[in-house]
Amino acid sequence: MKDALRILRAALVDIWEHLVLVIACSLTWLVLAVLIIPGPPATLALFDMAERMVRREHLLGYRDYLAAVRARFGVGWRWAAIGGPVLALLLIDILVAPQMFSPDVAVPLQMFFIGALALWIVINWYALAFLFQQQELSVRQALRNGAVLLLQYPLFTLVLALATALLLWLGMVLILVNLFFGPMLVALIGTRAVLSRLEPLRAAGRANMMHDP
Repeated sequence: MKDALRILRAALVDIWEHLVLVIACSLTWLVLAVLIIPGPPATLALFDMAERMVRREHLLGYRDYLAAVRARFGVGWRWAAIGGPVLALLLIDILVAPQMFSPDVAVPLQMFFIGALALWIVINWYALAFLFQQQELSVRQALRNGAVLLLQYPLFTLVLALATALLLWLGMVLILVNLFFGPMLVALIGTRAVLSRLEPLRAAGRANMMHDP
């Protein structure tokens, strides 16, 4: 619980420190997502920028986001080619179940598919952050890492996902808040969540290296 709240607070601080850049990236992502074709690379570019913001990269600017969209075009569509069909299938199952089965069967099926959809969204959330912590931009490896992280830290993930959903819901009520900050907020929270879980492993690795003869 405390870890999740600490991550949310850190992400909000990141937004405050890069306020103009966050707004520019978020609004650009919304435009590119509507255009569809540049949507997947634009999404990856958000997480690329989030990772660089967290690292406190100097002289980070809007041109870096545009450059990241171009650089991540191929891997962005590799991610969409894997994640998109699964997402579409789950959404179709949720919508079609009431038409194919009686309510006694349809409702449990819908609940199952909604749960599966939520898990798939979270796995992809982690995976996009993992991409920029790996030696190679492997989408399959990132998805596996995202699934492992979800299984290892289910309570942490649940609290973080619910808190993020609450922030986005509040942003929807205020409308402009989500437009200006929502996309980068999601990327920053996901990035900080992955880094927080990787930090002990990296620290242990450094310690082992220091003690190796």
